Amino acid sequence: VRSLDRTRHLPILIMVDPGDEARLLRGLDMGVNDYLMRPVDRHELLARVRTQVRRKRFSDYLRNQIRESVEMSITDPLTGLHNRRYMERHLKTLIADAERTGRSLSVLIADIDHFKRVNDTYGHDVGDLVLKEFSDRFRRYTRGVDLACRLGGEEFLIIMPDTDKVLARQVGERVRECVAVHPFEIGSGEQTWVTASIGLATWEGEGDTSEALFKRADNALYAAKRQGRNQVVADAA
Repeated sequence: VRSLDRTRHLPILIMVDPGDEARLLRGLDMGVNDYLMRPVDRHELLARVRTQVRRKRFSDYLRNQIRESVEMSITDPLTGLHNRRYMERHLKTLIADAERTGRSLSVLIADIDHFKRVNDTYGHDVGDLVLKEFSDRFRRYTRGVDLACRLGGEEFLIIMPDTDKVLARQVGERVRECVAVHPFEIGSGEQTWVTASIGLATWEGEGDTSEALFKRADNALYAAKRQGRNQVVADAA
C-alpha cells in the first residue's frame, strides 16, 4: 500500500494481540498510522478511524494547495497554457540540448491582430473568450515535444525542438490558417473573425542564446505586422 502512488497516503490501522509487540513494532516500522489492541472496543475503533479520516482529509487539502500553487506559478490561469516564466527556463534547457545533440530548434510567436478592437467592441469578457478559443486552436498544432505558452496579453509562443526553418514555416502557416478560416464564437449565437501575425526564428548554433533567439522571433513578428498582418515572417538571420 505504501509503495503505490495512489494509496501511499492512505491511513492504516493495525490490530494486534496483547503481548505481540514484535508484530506491532514491525507494523509501526512499515508506516502504519495507528494501532488497536484486541479485544477491540467499538467506540475506540470509531474514534481512531475518525481521527485518521480527519487527518487524511486535511493532508489531502494541504497537498492540493501546494500542487495548485506550483501549477499557478508556471501556468496561465485563463488559457491553461504555460506562462512566460516557465517558457524562459524551458527554452534555455532546450537550447542546451540542441548544443549537445546538434538538432534544430525553432520558436514561433503569434499575436492576435487588432485584439484591442475586440475588447473595445464586445467587452473584456468576449476578449477572454477569444483568447481561450485562440489558445485551444494554438494547442492543436503542437506536438507532444512542443511547448505552447501564453507570453501575456494576446501574444502566444510555441517552442519546437527538432524543427528547422522549413518545417517551422509550415507549422506557422497552419497556425495562421486555423485562426483565420473559422469564426470565433462569442456567445448568444454571435461570431467574430480574428487573424494572427506570426514571427519565426531558428536556433543558429553554438553561441546563439535563448534571448537572441526570442528577440529574432519577436522582430519577425513585428515585421509581419508592418507588412499587413495575417501572415508569417521568418527571421532572415
